[in-house]
Amino acid sequence: MTKTNTQPAVTTTEATEATEATEAIEVIERLREAMQSGQNELFISQFAPDAVYETPFGLDGPKRWEGFDAISAHLRGVAANSARGLLTFDKVTVAVHPGADPEQVTAQFTVEGTVKATGEPFVLPSSIGVIHVRNGKITSYQDYTNTLRGAQIVGGLEQFAAMLRHAQG
Repeated sequence: MTKTNTQPAVTTTEATEATEATEAIEVIERLREAMQSGQNELFISQFAPDAVYETPFGLDGPKRWEGFDAISAHLRGVAANSARGLLTFDKVTVAVHPGADPEQVTAQFTVEGTVKATGEPFVLPSSIGVIHVRNGKITSYQDYTNTLRGAQIVGGLEQFAAMLRHAQG
């Protein structure tokens, strides 16, 4: 007796979309790993030469960096001036939500750790990224960062408020 295959054939388009979705998830996992371990260069290395990085909800308005050199310079500056030195990151998790476009995902990053000065544990829903990946590299990243909660965790709400007042005026 011959057994027939009842599964529909996978088209080239479907196979390509599955590969693209897998690549996007792999890139997001490398971003998560970089955040957890503090490997800023691993994070930066995920961007394509012609990538675009945006922070639509920045304190001083939306910002956009185009190209690997501009993005890497910005991210290195952020790392050098961040509150990360005040915190221990014990665990970073990410919930990945695939988009209709297999090259695009929405990633929700959450950081669990400890405030070094006080020993207090914290949970920080740190950011949501709308990320477009092509050929294993990020081509577009819209980063919606939870700046207010971050400032609260490190005890910097007064400085945060002063920054907001200065930005207004």
